[in-house]
Amino acid sequence: MKGKVIVITGGASGMGAAMAKEFTALGAKVAVYDLDDQKGNALVEEVGSSNLRYYKVDVTNKQAIEEATEKVEQQFGALTSWVNSAGVSEMAPFLESSEALWDLTMNVNLKATFLCCQTAITRMLKHGGGQILNMSSLSGKKASSWQTVYCASKFGVQGLTQSIAKEFADQHIRVNSICPGIVYTEMWEKLKHQYAKKRDLDPEEVMDYFKSNIPMHRLVDLQDVIHAAVFLLTDQSSYLTGQSINLVGGEWMD
Repeated sequence: MKGKVIVITGGASGMGAAMAKEFTALGAKVAVYDLDDQKGNALVEEVGSSNLRYYKVDVTNKQAIEEATEKVEQQFGALTSWVNSAGVSEMAPFLESSEALWDLTMNVNLKATFLCCQTAITRMLKHGGGQILNMSSLSGKKASSWQTVYCASKFGVQGLTQSIAKEFADQHIRVNSICPGIVYTEMWEKLKHQYAKKRDLDPEEVMDYFKSNIPMHRLVDLQDVIHAAVFLLTDQSSYLTGQSINLVGGEWMD
């Protein structure tokens, strides 16, 4: 990944942070956009490389995105790649899902992806192309009860990804997505309690319950995500656009 300049939204923790560390180790220059100063600065300190920088950015604000990206290009050079990994998730019965939950989820999961894709593509068109990776979810392919709002946002990410991919395919811009199943990150520390309520389980039984329903009988590992991301952001996948990789261990095949 030498020579690549990559922005990762939501990159201070979870899947975003894992990608940021790996991409930097592989020679890329990486800009992490997040709102968590503590985690963002800790990540930079952990990696200890001038090729990884943290920027405090509200990715639901287009002006903030554009101003940060201008700084990234001044410091690192022309943008080549963008990963939209910022996301939120809550579980609740449909009739208990609030308008506030809808607005938050749509703003972070879908609106932010839309705004970031606009910023990325505007710059990539000036530089002769690039790659965008949108982190979607199995919930962007497969509906689930108690996840109506989250599913709606991730189904939207899938439609957005495919539409942009088709529009800019002949201008050397590729847009793909990854749809992971359960990746045990900080987010699932909270969600497992909500899912336990849904299934009448003990929270500590939830992950084993998931594994029992996955043909490979294991959860998604962060390294699985990293390998798929490297594939989609390099010339190894030069003929792929508008596609999604299902990282689900055989649970879903559409």
